[in-house]
Amino acid sequence: MTRAWRAALATWAVTMAFVFVGQALWPASALYQLVLTEGLLLRLGSATKLLLLGLAWRQSVNCVTALEADNPARLPWRLFSLGLLGFFLGQAVISAYQVVLGVSPYPSPGDVFFMAAYPLLVWASFGFVQAYREAGYPVGTRREHAVIGIVLGAVFIVLGVLLLAPVVGQAGPFLERFLTAAYPAFDFVLLVPILILLRITAPFRGGQVFLAWSLVLFGIVALCAGDILYAYFSLMGREGLGPLVDATYLLAYLGVVLGILEHRGLLAA
Repeated sequence: MTRAWRAALATWAVTMAFVFVGQALWPASALYQLVLTEGLLLRLGSATKLLLLGLAWRQSVNCVTALEADNPARLPWRLFSLGLLGFFLGQAVISAYQVVLGVSPYPSPGDVFFMAAYPLLVWASFGFVQAYREAGYPVGTRREHAVIGIVLGAVFIVLGVLLLAPVVGQAGPFLERFLTAAYPAFDFVLLVPILILLRITAPFRGGQVFLAWSLVLFGIVALCAGDILYAYFSLMGREGLGPLVDATYLLAYLGVVLGILEHRGLLAA
């Protein structure tokens, strides 16, 4: 993908995110009542998310094929691509409901694909750490990474309890409450290896590797924020948060696809 197409993609996704933020702030304005109606935004947002995830998956596959068979990063990229495929398929299921019927069921069959994707993404991210070690990069010791993981895990557990306890305690079907808590929990787990990867590439600040993982980190943080917002939106009935959920997911998927494009540029160099 050329820089011009990349800029156009980013501009469209960010614009859509701002449109959703505007919907959250001024839902009763004429713009959102007569022009950018809820049904139109539902379909535009859904199609944009599907586009971003499709590009992220396709570019991650390109990263796999760009590596030699014996390259230690090939397996992590393959796992990462499969995880992104899971996200794409999950979004495709939801998009079918949203575009055709104008509804967003939750839970939906798409949740099966989303849930299956997370272990692959976590496994892949830890695999990248090992791949950097095998390639001879100064990644630090396993003990150092274990300490970082324990500290981050403790912080995320505290955050998770504080943020999600009010949500999980709500009345509602067990599956809905389980998924609502599981998504942010998986996000927190995924953040651990991503932050370790950022620590590894920190000495290359200003370089493409650091930028690539920074963009992926931004995407995962935005995804976590979106999942937490969705928890409050779906189980606690805070309807005003709905557009903000869409905005954060758009930025999340944009961050991931831009990060993968940076990696693809590195492998093509």
